Amino acid sequence: MEIFFFLWWLIGIVALIWVYSDARDKRGTNIGCLWALIVFLLGPLGFIAYLFVRNAD
Repeated sequence: MEIFFFLWWLIGIVALIWVYSDARDKRGTNIGCLWALIVFLLGPLGFIAYLFVRNAD
């Protein structure tokens, strides 16, 4: 059971780093920080929202 929580935590950290770097490259550092904060606070829902907004451009 602990491995499940560790993997879930690790996937969350990787998602945060990916969202930050992708948003920073597309729009700048401030937007990257904002999206990383949204994903941190909302978790998978924030990540899915970022994917929809990212593809809208």
